[in-house]
Formats: sequence, structure tokens, C-alpha cells
Amino acid sequence: MPKEQYRETYVGRKISHVTFNVDSATEIQQAAHIQVITKNLYAQDGQRVPASYGVLDRRMGTNQKDANCETCGLGLAECVGHYGYVELALPVFHVGYFRSIITILQTICKAINCAKVMLPDTIKKSFSRKFMHPDLTYLHKKNLRAAVLKKAKTCTKCPYCESLNGIVKKSPAGILKIIHDKYRTKKPTDPAVQKVLKDFNEAKESNKELASMINSGLIIEMSPLE
Repeated sequence: MPKEQYRETYVGRKISHVTFNVDSATEIQQAAHIQVITKNLYAQDGQRVPASYGVLDRRMGTNQKDANCETCGLGLAECVGHYGYVELALPVFHVGYFRSIITILQTICKAINCAKVMLPDTIKKSFSRKFMHPDLTYLHKKNLRAAVLKKAKTCTKCPYCESLNGIVKKSPAGILKIIHDKYRTKKPTDPAVQKVLKDFNEAKESNKELASMINSGLIIEMSPLE
């Protein structure tokens, strides 16, 4: 008598939760077909052939109707594309999350050892209870997030570490740069402002090139390293 193949009995399962996250650097490398290491779009042969290990490398798909993908062999309309990755020497702000990053930074304390939402405990608990309501619609949640942001932006001193916080916005000086105008609400005669300016002027005296690189010692350019 032949052995009967084992089949797992179907049992209904209840999903407890769903998690959304960004892949780690290792996971991105494992999913990729190539590492992009050249800045050239096309090979230097005058034939408009995509450069190997460039962003148009055909192993990631094709952008031409008369060429096929070198990974799956399909054409432009059929190939869904394949991953490549760029190894960064330093971290950068993700262009897809740039607006959200600014919003979060406007809500939290910018001190490295704090980073708490700049709302007193009583107000924070009040918002938490509202967020936990099971019947909240998307529009209600959106309005609540806007209310938290509006309230936090008016706070110039962290309720927890007492660090001074100012306006956070996109820098006009470059792409994907964020600045923190920490001392905007302070007068030039304020002791904290005077100390920062004194340190900045001393640094400029010891390094003349610093003056052309940094316009003001009061405006801080925020780094992804932090």
C-alpha cells in the first residue's frame, strides 16, 4: 500500500498585525542583481550602448524597444525590472521620505540625546487617547497629526531636556538639505546667541575658508549622520 502524502490540514488563521518597514542595507544588496559603480550612462563607443555597472545597465532591465533585458531576456513591455544598488560612503536623506523627515524633525526635540515629541506629558497623553480610538477614520488621524505638528512647532524649549529648538525647513542652499534655525526667536543680545557667535567668529579667525563655506553660525545644517 503506497504511503499517503502528508497534507497539512487547512486551519483558519487570524492575522495579529502587519508591519511596514524599509529594507536594511544587507537586504537591499541581497535583492539586487548588480552594484552600480560607474557614473557614465553609456559606454564611450559612440553607439549609445548602456555602460556596464551604470544606472542603465541592461541587467536591471531595458529602456529601449529594440533591446531585451540581460537578466530575464524579456523586452521593454514585458520586463518588470530588476534591482541594482549604490554603495554610499555616507548616509543621505531619502528623497521619497524627505517631506516626512522634515515634518518629524519639526515635531521632535533636535537634541541628539533627547528626540522626544515636544509636547508636555498632559497634552501628549490627551493626543494618545484620541489616537487609540478604534473608530478613527483616515481623515481624523490626518487632522490629529496636523494638530500635533501645529502644537509642537510652537514649542521653542523642550519640556524634557530644556534644549532650545527653532524652525526646521528645507535649505535653499542645496538639494535634500535641511536647516535648523535654532536661535530665530532669540534676540542678538541673548547670552546663548552671543556665545554661539563668539565661538563661530573664533573658528573663522583660525580657518579663513570657513567664512565662505558657512554664512551664519546660528543656522545649523542637519546631517543624516545624526
